[in-house]
Amino acid sequence: MKRRTLITGATGLAGSLALSSVGAQGAAYPNKPIKLIVPHSPGSSPDVVARLIGDQLRQALGQPVIIDNRAGAGGLLGAKAAVTMPADGYNLLFTVKGVMCIVPHLYPDAKYTPLKDFKSVAEVLTVPHIITANPKTPYNTLGEMVEYAKRNPGKIDYASTGVGSQPHVALESWARRLGIKLTHIPYKTNPSPDVMSGVASIYLEAATTAVPSILGNRIKALVVSGTERIPSLPNVPTMTEFNADLDPNGVIGNSWHGVFAPAGTPDEIINTLNVELVKIVKTDAMRARLHALGLTPTGTTGALLASKMASDYAYWGRLINELGIKME
Repeated sequence: MKRRTLITGATGLAGSLALSSVGAQGAAYPNKPIKLIVPHSPGSSPDVVARLIGDQLRQALGQPVIIDNRAGAGGLLGAKAAVTMPADGYNLLFTVKGVMCIVPHLYPDAKYTPLKDFKSVAEVLTVPHIITANPKTPYNTLGEMVEYAKRNPGKIDYASTGVGSQPHVALESWARRLGIKLTHIPYKTNPSPDVMSGVASIYLEAATTAVPSILGNRIKALVVSGTERIPSLPNVPTMTEFNADLDPNGVIGNSWHGVFAPAGTPDEIINTLNVELVKIVKTDAMRARLHALGLTPTGTTGALLASKMASDYAYWGRLINELGIKME
């Protein structure tokens, strides 16, 4: 699915900003709309956050920010599109760990190498994931699900956003470590409505979209990835509470959202964008909004994001090889 949205409105702070000048002609950046490619479907966790950030970036920079959804192949299609865009600061990629650190290991013809083909602008936040379940399933905790799966091998199906997506690889990894068999149902779009309706049993969903549905009793929360409980879901335990070896430091279940630019983008523009993004993420209003969704705002330098991406890229390459996951 592909959808473009133009974020418009008042630009209160724009007139007072002293923005950098770049290029041979010294043209002030930015002086035209900025496209933010989101390789995920509308309504997904990255899309929700991209729209929050995009609206604030529009106000800060004084130019429209166009959200361009290019979902498909676990984010591959959008990333491939972004890497071919002009490296002029007007074409950016807003995406997650899975697209930059998992998908390239699965597609021999991915046609992008994250560390070489993109410049990291800023990490925006980290996000835990929640194993959610249809309300009618006969288990309410991870422990109960594991026991049910052992008694009924292969009868629990789980949805994902595609072969090789983080929900797919994470649940396969945990199933192997827990000694259970789950049946994978890959989706091309957001599968959470099918979990609510009972078409699919469970799903590893980002807190961004899962928390409102859990609080609204539309789905059940079995367990939270990583080591920290979510304040808005204080009674839902973490993976590491169940088994300390399942998700140390959230390396499997947690993710991050970040902004990237094609590799040739001038450093002056990268620096300008980083400054504004960090300001946005660190405002009290944005932090409160993200915390309410179970997210942890960060706002890092591009160098820190690049370092984290390199580490995660190596880790997930080893994990995918260990699991023997291949494209179907």
